[in-house]
Amino acid sequence: MELSKISETYSLNRLTYINLRWIGILGQLVTINIVKFIFDFNFDFISANLIICIGAISNIFLTYYYNKIQLSNQSALNFLLLDIIQLSSLLYLTGGILNPFSIFLLIPSVFASSNLKIKTNLFLISVTLISIIFLTIYSKELPGPLNKIIINNYYYYAIPTGLIIALLFLNYFALIFGKESNLRKEALNKIQELISKEHEL
Repeated sequence: MELSKISETYSLNRLTYINLRWIGILGQLVTINIVKFIFDFNFDFISANLIICIGAISNIFLTYYYNKIQLSNQSALNFLLLDIIQLSSLLYLTGGILNPFSIFLLIPSVFASSNLKIKTNLFLISVTLISIIFLTIYSKELPGPLNKIIINNYYYYAIPTGLIIALLFLNYFALIFGKESNLRKEALNKIQELISKEHEL
């Protein structure tokens, strides 16, 4: 009897990732609609919802058309990259780096650092870094009436500086813990191979 190898050293559990993405997508949807219809803030509401729909469509594809238990390193990279671009687009429409939800830009790369290859992680860190810099320089104003608030330049540029420091700090520690997790996965894979060979004999 041959045991199939269900875990790979560099991979993501598909169902776990799908559930996390649904939480993020629903959170975005609820937040955007509360800000629009309850607080009556002025921003590009339609475009923001369309961007959220792109994330929802990608998650539906991942749920029903991607049949593997684990997301490969390349597939995980594609979806995590989409997450960064999608959130960056939302932040662009809603105040850029001043939006308090800009902290969520750090999540995809930190998530990757403990599960995926180091090259994948470094690429996602670079994309996140570019997104932070872009949103610092280019973005639409905060939704009205928040756009009337005057922000000191020192405070303004302290936000992306803090995000970049947190990005590097969190990824470093996630990478260290990820190495330990990958060592355990490799040990489990070797045990499964030995058990499989014993059953064949």
